[in-house]
Amino acid sequence: MMTGELLLALVLLAPPAAAPPRAATDQAEKLAAEAVRLAASDPAGALTRARRALELTADFEPTAFVRAGRKGEVVEDAFQSARDAYQRHRGVLYDAVGTVLAQQGQALPASRYLGRAFLLNPEPERGIALARALTQLRRGREAIDVVERALGGQPLTPAAAEVLGRAADVAGLPSAQTELDRSRLSALGRAIALREGPLTFPPGVRLSTAPVFRLDEVPVTVIYAAEASCRACSADLDEIGRQVPKDVRVIALPAGDDQDAALRQVIALYRRPWPVLMGRGVAAQLALEPRSVLLVARGGWTLAALKGPFGADLGAALAILQRTDVQEQVPRAQWNHRPPDRSPLPAPPGLLPEGVAPGEDLPPPPEFAAAVSAFRDGSKADALKRFEALEAKGDGWLLPPEARLDRALCLAGTGQRDAARRLLLRTGDSRFESAIDSLLETVAKGR
Repeated sequence: MMTGELLLALVLLAPPAAAPPRAATDQAEKLAAEAVRLAASDPAGALTRARRALELTADFEPTAFVRAGRKGEVVEDAFQSARDAYQRHRGVLYDAVGTVLAQQGQALPASRYLGRAFLLNPEPERGIALARALTQLRRGREAIDVVERALGGQPLTPAAAEVLGRAADVAGLPSAQTELDRSRLSALGRAIALREGPLTFPPGVRLSTAPVFRLDEVPVTVIYAAEASCRACSADLDEIGRQVPKDVRVIALPAGDDQDAALRQVIALYRRPWPVLMGRGVAAQLALEPRSVLLVARGGWTLAALKGPFGADLGAALAILQRTDVQEQVPRAQWNHRPPDRSPLPAPPGLLPEGVAPGEDLPPPPEFAAAVSAFRDGSKADALKRFEALEAKGDGWLLPPEARLDRALCLAGTGQRDAARRLLLRTGDSRFESAIDSLLETVAKGR
């Protein structure tokens, strides 16, 4: 949270001869639009325009995005609204730079600018553009994560489905649709326990109504694991019957081998046309808790377990599994035949102990290590030059707002605290916005 003193300072620090902030904002967005339009026909000119647009509004001017009070102060709610609007505006500019770089085949710097645009304003189209760049960099898992966050559970557009399929191939996954299923099912909460496919059965497993069955015969199958006593079978079967659509196959699973008699009686009593799954060791293989269901889709590649009583989660999960966003043959031809990597994706690097802001990804370039070394050795002026040179490379590793934070710390270290404070106060589009107050305190105390 910004204090009232800091909010007031943001307005009072405005240079008296500065151009009207709104005019700079409009001009920047106009340049960005021109850059995107010229990306294919005039790559060099487009990139020049896009970078110029980003420079024009590098200083966050709250009064360009919100009306100030009678004495020029900006109250906290209005300030937050102004910063939100500023970040949406800056997202347009970062997107333009990233789009032009992507058009030139520079996927790595493009991914950094597009990533900031998506962070500031996660519009679906930006997420798809970022995922496309990540796929070109062979970062398939990250691309899939971006697509899922960009769509937020909504149906995929054709462009999104194409990018998702490519990302699945890069990651060596058996199915792109299964990854969507997992993301959407996870969003339902802890009641859903995801499993890895494919589900296969040993020889001899059959249905009580058929000697042979296949999981890909129907789009979705529900396997209900009954208690050995079947005391809760009637309530569970009633719940399943109410929530499961007619085109979803339901199969009942006895608690163990040769324990299907009571289950058959209850099914017959309720006049349900549901077969019983028969076979030695099948209950042990599925390892389902009594009074739970296993939801099976995509020919056994999407698996999710749900404990009873099922509530609304059962219907919601089935609605997800009945959707098809990606037309594919499962497993995909590029499947690597290895278990999917489910380890957490790497987080962007955080602030260093001294408050120095790193760039967008790891490993850092040697120039950054040299700048940090100079900073730690007390050579703040040398560190300042190195940070500025790193930003000037234009490859997006050290984006403008993080470069501002680093310059501010270097300036404070050379005794230029007012200049450092001004830089920090007028930064509104960093990954480290929540740390601005702490950095201001560091500058004020000369640490």
